Amino acid sequence: MTPHGHFRTGLGKGLVYLRILVHVPCRYLRLLAWPPDYVRFLCRALRLLLVFRHNKVVRTARGWKLHLYLPAYPSRAFFHALESKLLRQPPGPTTVVYSMTKACSYSCPHCYQRHDHGPDLEEDLLLGTARAVVDAGVALFDIEGGEPLLRFPRLLALVRALDARAEVWVNSSGAHLEDGMLDALREAGACGFMVSIHAPDPARHDAFTGVPGSFAAACRLLRECRTHRLATAINSVLSEDDVRGGGLERLMDLARDLDCDYVQLIHPKPAGQWLGRTTQMQTDAAVIAGVRRAHVLYNGPARPDYPSLAAQVFEEAENVLGCTAGAVDRFYVNANGEVQPCEFLNVSFGNVRTEGFGEILARMRAFFPEPCLDWMCCTQGPAIQAFMARHGLTRTPVPWPLSRDLVSGWEHGRPTPIYQRLGIYRSRRPSPGA
Repeated sequence: MTPHGHFRTGLGKGLVYLRILVHVPCRYLRLLAWPPDYVRFLCRALRLLLVFRHNKVVRTARGWKLHLYLPAYPSRAFFHALESKLLRQPPGPTTVVYSMTKACSYSCPHCYQRHDHGPDLEEDLLLGTARAVVDAGVALFDIEGGEPLLRFPRLLALVRALDARAEVWVNSSGAHLEDGMLDALREAGACGFMVSIHAPDPARHDAFTGVPGSFAAACRLLRECRTHRLATAINSVLSEDDVRGGGLERLMDLARDLDCDYVQLIHPKPAGQWLGRTTQMQTDAAVIAGVRRAHVLYNGPARPDYPSLAAQVFEEAENVLGCTAGAVDRFYVNANGEVQPCEFLNVSFGNVRTEGFGEILARMRAFFPEPCLDWMCCTQGPAIQAFMARHGLTRTPVPWPLSRDLVSGWEHGRPTPIYQRLGIYRSRRPSPGA
């Protein structure tokens, strides 16, 4: 497929950054009332945005994206993210994975919510919580299920409930897509779709989901998104053997042929159905190093017509962002209303059915006061499994207040260097009785 010119590397990328570096100082001239604050803000903004310099710049209908989870410049959501991170104290989260239903017709073996329980949130509470999440600083919503298209009126109402401060993506398998859905979602404010493809080979993907034709459904959704001016990303979980066998390269070829904007490579996590799993979890240092090299390669001028590769093992590295779970940058709200540090950490800090979202968020932030380097989903998976076995728990997430005892002893690793240099987080660890 002929590239559509929506990727920028080299000089083209530099010009986009230059435009941002001119625009941001002009937009925030009001801070000049106290010049030291103005200079500090500009220096922090420059340092933060340069973290994404290894990525392609991707043009979408909303503007230029420096990173999959940073809203497009110059959208209102982009500036909401910047203000949430650099002008709030304490800094706000910028991304949420927001589950609107557990309904799903697939049986993927790695499902992190396979053992979640309870009914889906009432629609009024679902929408009200989403608005509170935006007020807390979140600028990018990844709306997921289950399969959101299975409950399309509910999905459409949720997208409509979010204002221009949030860039909205829908996480889908491609199943149950019907005519008119994409037009309605785009008109409601959706930016794009993240579509799950866990093997570039149709038979292997269908075997993974347990549904014949699921690969074709995913590809159809990606193609339809392009005709409806919606951005696209492939979400994929590859094992170590898949990576060693060239699976990433074949996946990138597929994504190029489908004219995708991004490929998000998610390393396998010991969570949900895979809680306690230890094999094929992308822990081999050589595999991780190879994926990190691929991240740089596919985002550079040597691969100009390929999508931007967003490899989690690159973005969670020491010289990038580290682990940002716990509403440092991101968190998870499951379909039943449980607020979790991450979709891959099966512990809850409270449920919005019984407490206000703001109270739950403050509690969680107290346990995750600053960004650190340990991949909590990997380091704490065994502790969660052992805790559940000790307490006879068979459903996830571990409910609050039981999770308070579990997380109080967690080690988070060394602080992330970039956030230390920004100086926006104050280290504070709670007492076990917090």
